[in-house]
Amino acid sequence: MKHLFLAFLFLLVSNAFATYVAVLETAADGSAKDSVSLLDRQYLTNVLREQAVKELPAKENYTIMTRENIMQMLPPGKAVEDCEGSCLVETGKNIAADYVCQARVGRFGSSLTLSAELYETAGNKLIASFNGRGQNVEELLVLVEQKSHDFFNMVREVSRPEAGAASVVGLASSDIDRSNSKVGESIPANVGENASEKSNGNSAKKGVRWIPLTISAAATVTGVVLAVVGNSKAKSESEKKPASQEEYNKRHDDIGSYQTMRAVGVGIAIAGGVGIGLSFAF
Repeated sequence: MKHLFLAFLFLLVSNAFATYVAVLETAADGSAKDSVSLLDRQYLTNVLREQAVKELPAKENYTIMTRENIMQMLPPGKAVEDCEGSCLVETGKNIAADYVCQARVGRFGSSLTLSAELYETAGNKLIASFNGRGQNVEELLVLVEQKSHDFFNMVREVSRPEAGAASVVGLASSDIDRSNSKVGESIPANVGENASEKSNGNSAKKGVRWIPLTISAAATVTGVVLAVVGNSKAKSESEKKPASQEEYNKRHDDIGSYQTMRAVGVGIAIAGGVGIGLSFAF
């Protein structure tokens, strides 16, 4: 029963802590717009998004957001090419993304250049970037393929809050296995003299242990529910297309509130997970 509970808890926590990554459309600056067509820039975006899927797979609880969902969330009358820096972070928050990135094509002398930036939306932090140049768009494509591994791997370095909860669950599980392994040990000859006393003592300890365990489990479930509900509502709001600037502003505020709910839920769930681990450890 304990193993089933921990497995179920792990699945809930993993779902609540899914990490969303948005790859925005590749933009072009100045004369590069004439040198690199819209279709070529879209292909560069497709490859960058493909690399994100490869480096941050769904089986590890990452979600790479689609082009359609991203385009729906832009403010009325604003193109993604108009965004850079803080605007990228704001766009990432509007679509409930944990991380947002974009590449930009430009010119340096006679060469084409490509710059890419990756931001953590919660902290408004630039966590990764790369720059390069080439004589044509094919060489820019090679640059994307070469740099993407280290670029997206930075998401692993600064994310995965569920890793702490998962390790706590793993600790609790290992403690269970360790306690169960004692069943096969030999019994000393004089064990009968103190069997009743030890049994009563163990029962008292178990009774005391179940109190914090129950509280921790309740906190964990509550945190997971808050995180799941907040995440679900934020995603639901992000899929709505605003008809006016007022609707856009209202939805922006709602998404911010739901993301705060998700963050609070994550914190409570992790605290509860730590409590569960300590309950089994002691």
